[in-house]
Amino acid sequence: MKNIKKILLVCTGNSCRSIMAEGYLSKRLGEMNAEDILVVSSGTGALPGLKPTEDAIKVMKEHDIDISGHTSSSLNKTRIENADIILVMEPIHKERIEYMVPAAKDKTYLLREFSEEKNKKDNFIVDPMGQSIDFYRETFDVIKSSIEGFLKWLNE
Repeated sequence: MKNIKKILLVCTGNSCRSIMAEGYLSKRLGEMNAEDILVVSSGTGALPGLKPTEDAIKVMKEHDIDISGHTSSSLNKTRIENADIILVMEPIHKERIEYMVPAAKDKTYLLREFSEEKNKKDNFIVDPMGQSIDFYRETFDVIKSSIEGFLKWLNE
């Protein structure tokens, strides 16, 4: 396994995508007995202290993952600098990180780059905020596929 101990997941509001990714990745790392890897999430435009959206909570409960206790946090330089790898949902998140900490460029990736989807058209994960619960489920499926690909990469 690669020497990664701190993973930072980033989206915009830290209330849907990055939280779903954090919950799923934490669960999978636990199943792999890799509890020594810390997984956290932040948002480039997050208001600190907000709960996940109700639909994000529902979708994750369908997969036996409880994210209801999570509260949002704003992306900051310390979190960027402390992370061994940063996984983002959209190119704009990558740009924001590189603007804040230029040295983070080489450790920042689009999460969907790791996806093993056969029909993916692009490398970003669309924000489900304001969409239907089925859209949240589709978003989670993309996140799940991307994390599974990331875990394979991590174990190479």
